[in-house]
Amino acid sequence: MARRLIWSVEARNSRKSIFDYWNNRNKSKVYSRKLNLLFNTNLKIVIQLPESGKPTFREDTKFIIVSHFEVFYKITPNEIVVLDIWDTRQNPENFQIK
Repeated sequence: MARRLIWSVEARNSRKSIFDYWNNRNKSKVYSRKLNLLFNTNLKIVIQLPESGKPTFREDTKFIIVSHFEVFYKITPNEIVVLDIWDTRQNPENFQIK
């Protein structure tokens, strides 16, 4: 049985902020749609192979790299919970996974 994909509030907010930034910067939604497709495609792989992500300092959290972003997720018996998305071009001291 495949796990369900759940987006946390923080992850949804981060994704929306990323899309809003690129929509405004490019005056188009084309790049945001491509990013969304990349996120979804890679998360489908995570659903099938949840242990494929790289470990973090938290035992229950892993991440995958999608373009310039790290997508953090938690594995539960029935779900993959996307915790947050981080643009790796930012100062890492500004990011704390919740």
